[in-house]
Amino acid sequence: MTSLKPPLYPSEDVSFSETTTFLSVKKSPKWALKGMTMTLQELAQQYGIKNERQVLITEVTRMSGGLVCVAGIDLHSRTMTRPLQTDGSNWEENDWVETGFMEVGNVVSLKPANAGNPAYPHATEDHRVSHVTLLGQAAAKVLHAACAETADADVDSIFGGHLQEGKYVVADTQCRSLGCVLIEAGRLRAAEFYGKPQVSFQDNWGIWHNFTVTELFAKKAGDAHAGAASLKQRIGSVNPLQPIALRLGLARAWDGGDQAFDPKRCYLQLNGLVLPS
Repeated sequence: MTSLKPPLYPSEDVSFSETTTFLSVKKSPKWALKGMTMTLQELAQQYGIKNERQVLITEVTRMSGGLVCVAGIDLHSRTMTRPLQTDGSNWEENDWVETGFMEVGNVVSLKPANAGNPAYPHATEDHRVSHVTLLGQAAAKVLHAACAETADADVDSIFGGHLQEGKYVVADTQCRSLGCVLIEAGRLRAAEFYGKPQVSFQDNWGIWHNFTVTELFAKKAGDAHAGAASLKQRIGSVNPLQPIALRLGLARAWDGGDQAFDPKRCYLQLNGLVLPS
């Protein structure tokens, strides 16, 4: 198994050529440092590495085993991508987040590896990579604008009508597993629910959506109570009429334990919140 290894100091220009290292870093471009508002098209024009995908990271979620799941917007195709290591595994939090590489707002270039045999619905976005280049970091308003440009009309439309009970998609369904909706801050509620942080809102049809939060930022706040408090503070810091981008995704297929789901289910979760600024 080959594991990608980041250098120790992401703020420097670094390039390694050893066979076990597949990471290079370029200094942040001026647009990122100035925090200018740019469209996705303008972002795409900044970067164009042949035969690679340039991706703006929109969400990082904490998983078990010290790993994180990363996803973002392909600047050129405007579709979602979930980068994975060469062997299909997720990213080590200590190696890739704490060193500054896999962070929300970062722009990375991904050189593809063998695609493997991923299962749907995650196969729609899964993308194994052999080389990662950190290109820069977008300002908060640039990130939010990118989310707004590519947002979906509502939760159901993300999954092409395959969402069951507003909660899950049946495993192996050929649909998307990632998406985004814009919801005014004043309509969002954060709370602890059964030992997990949760964000809820009522849609235009009067239906309540309740999402368990797996976002790394919220998880870093501490336990579920602290995570919910952190979410409340962030939501409350935004003008009630301004939209917050809710980054939504499906968890990997689950058999339900004692409930023995057949077929397995992929439950909907909140991967992250992107605030206007």
